[in-house]
Amino acid sequence: MCALRDPDRSRSDAAHSDGPCPATSQKLSGSATIYLIEDDAAVREASRDMFEAEGWRVRDFFSAEAFLAAPRPAGDVCLVIDVMLPGMNGLTLLENLRAEGSVAPAIMLTGLGDAATAVAALKTGAADFIEKPADRTALIASISEAIKGAKELRTQALLRDKAKARFRVLTRRESEILALMLDGMANKNIAADLGISQRTVEGHRARLMHKCGVKSLPALMELYLLAQQTS
Repeated sequence: MCALRDPDRSRSDAAHSDGPCPATSQKLSGSATIYLIEDDAAVREASRDMFEAEGWRVRDFFSAEAFLAAPRPAGDVCLVIDVMLPGMNGLTLLENLRAEGSVAPAIMLTGLGDAATAVAALKTGAADFIEKPADRTALIASISEAIKGAKELRTQALLRDKAKARFRVLTRRESEILALMLDGMANKNIAADLGISQRTVEGHRARLMHKCGVKSLPALMELYLLAQQTS
């Protein structure tokens, strides 16, 4: 349900918006979503207006506990988290999310601005650490960069998974020949090493290249290196 906007809401207000208004959601159906975790009602209100003006959807929460009670973010998202939250603080929230395996980008906001907190936030996996009151241009730029970077990582992970899947369908013999090909061995040397005919090697080689979706040895090497990446 879309929360009613009341500029007089207090910091102890237990209500939070758990989604954009229907009209906004329809208008911005292809945009990123900002998850704002901030206990100050006035700051939440101003931030929501600012983010929506950029074409982003917004879900806001008054505490870490309220955020954790909702479904986890997925897709093109960015978390904007106040460090000094009532109950569980922002750093602990981010630590818990990373422990769960979440890779959603996060921007940490704080009114303290001390170096120790900044270092802790970055070590926990925050994309940026910004002092309040945040400069609008800097905050928008930081969020945009975080969303872009996370999307590139997801794309790379998808390509890596597809590369791994291609090599998984190779037969044992094709995998043996692949290893020797990648070592730079010619077909006749591979044949001699495996005790099979050169024509048989050529047949296996053609099939593995087809399964991997490549037409040249350099392309095969590039695909293999991609599949070996761990992150």
